Amino acid sequence: MHFSRRFGYSDDPWFRIGGFPVSTTAFVVGLGVVSMIIWGVEGRFGPIFRELVLVSESYSLGSVQEGDVWRLITWPIPNEPDFWTIILFAIFYMLGSQLESLLGRWRFAFFLVCLTLVPSVIVTAVEAAAGIDGYAAGLRMVEVGVLVAFAAQYAQARFWPGIPGWVIAVVVVGLDTLQALGNRDEYSLIVLACTVSVALLGIRAFGYATNLTWIPKLSLAPSSRQSSARADRAKSRRRSRSRDYLRAVPTRDESVSPEIDALLDQVASQGLDSLTRKQRKQLEAHARRLRRRH
Repeated sequence: MHFSRRFGYSDDPWFRIGGFPVSTTAFVVGLGVVSMIIWGVEGRFGPIFRELVLVSESYSLGSVQEGDVWRLITWPIPNEPDFWTIILFAIFYMLGSQLESLLGRWRFAFFLVCLTLVPSVIVTAVEAAAGIDGYAAGLRMVEVGVLVAFAAQYAQARFWPGIPGWVIAVVVVGLDTLQALGNRDEYSLIVLACTVSVALLGIRAFGYATNLTWIPKLSLAPSSRQSSARADRAKSRRRSRSRDYLRAVPTRDESVSPEIDALLDQVASQGLDSLTRKQRKQLEAHARRLRRRH
């Protein structure tokens, strides 16, 4: 079972704020924190958030059927400020970071878009056909999708106090289902069913959760030949960067310390990407010393 070195750490972030890498997961959580502040300032269904939530026509806030098509993708943004929302963000951050490390930033971002867009489109279509009422807002359902995908891939991962991931996912989805049934909330039930379906189909389509053979495997991920070619190109680029770096830093010098010598051997054999941030800084400092000397 593979887990990244630190929750939230990304080797390929979209950008950095200071030394903090802003991955897709971190960006979504940050947007959620900002949304809680705005919610607190303007109140429930204030002038901003009333334009973002996904609602049926009966709420008189505007709806997709009235032309507000952006609601299909913006509904997870409004998050009510309370303690449980913070817990939700923390869980999303931990699990989302693992999935993003597994899938890569582009595929994970695409996965989140599917978790948002597919349920909203389907429930809006059912609303138009059957006249059901309801609304969806907040990151809660997207988090359920991330939890289901995580549990599908890492079924035996242990949650506190030692409960397997698949059990947690079944309990959470089961409770949400019972709550929607008890409230006779057909709207939320459809969104939940679509979210779980997209999560399972999505993680299988990317080539993971191979033990769940009963779930159809869609052809979203590239073929093995395409993946191999892409990996070969990436390795070639890494070797090229390593050679460029080695040209900038002589591989042997009488004044080179054993530690620097070992780092140069590591770059030559494993590539520049094998170095940690601390090791890179040591090598860069050595290069600067050599440039000043010459």
